[in-house]
Amino acid sequence: MSDGEINEGSNWEAFLFAPHHNLDNLTIIIDYNKIQALGRCEDVLALEPLAQKLRDFHWEVIEIDGHDFKDIERAFSIIPIKKRRPSCIVSNTVKGKGISFLENTVSSHYYHITEKLLKKAYQELGVEDENSF
Repeated sequence: MSDGEINEGSNWEAFLFAPHHNLDNLTIIIDYNKIQALGRCEDVLALEPLAQKLRDFHWEVIEIDGHDFKDIERAFSIIPIKKRRPSCIVSNTVKGKGISFLENTVSSHYYHITEKLLKKAYQELGVEDENSF
């Protein structure tokens, strides 16, 4: 899920439903880069303190560095975090990380990537070409 997506009321209904029904087989990951399509989360609809809100809704929550693969693996290795409770991984990330013209910008939601910009992005990420993935 994205941080902007969880502004929707139906998500909060689901956040209430899952622990009520002891859904420990449910895990969500929230990409928390604090930027959504219409602006910064704090300006559009503040979510802080996000992890605590989810805990208050009776979710088990882990906060991780979403750019650290070891952190991601560690989080998945302990799922479910607690029996009879749904799990949430709040993945703290940076929008467009590593690409100068996209990093931490609202406009990265809409950016048209030209061939020239794609080559620049690959260079900044240290990728030889698109076949390197």
